[in-house]
Amino acid sequence: MVPDVVDENARKTPHHYRVAPFRSAERLSGKSRDFVVERSLETLGRLLGLSVQDLARRLEAAYLHDWRTDPFSRGAYSYGKVRADGAQEELGRPVEDTLFFAGEASDVSGNNGTVHGAIASGRRATAEIVQRVGSSKSVE
Repeated sequence: MVPDVVDENARKTPHHYRVAPFRSAERLSGKSRDFVVERSLETLGRLLGLSVQDLARRLEAAYLHDWRTDPFSRGAYSYGKVRADGAQEELGRPVEDTLFFAGEASDVSGNNGTVHGAIASGRRATAEIVQRVGSSKSVE
């Protein structure tokens, strides 16, 4: 079974993340978008007791990224080595208030190495940009 990842915006905008860990990712890597979406709908259908056809009718959009075939990550994710305290803060620190960084490796909320961490760090970086630029818009 593929675990679900839901962030706090799920209540505001209906969406659902699917993350395929190790062996599941191996089986899905290199497959077509349609194949991966079909397998995801099958899994979700089993969990919710709904048919794939019903879920497909309700599906507005599906996005996926094959991290194993991504030439920049090649399936990698971050983890802190021994004595790496403070590494996330350093990775997320803006450079001269003009270059801002986000990504799971720079998350300081305790979720580095995860989708939650990537989302949280994106929000953090956005808030930093808004603060630096002096925009009056709020960041959610």
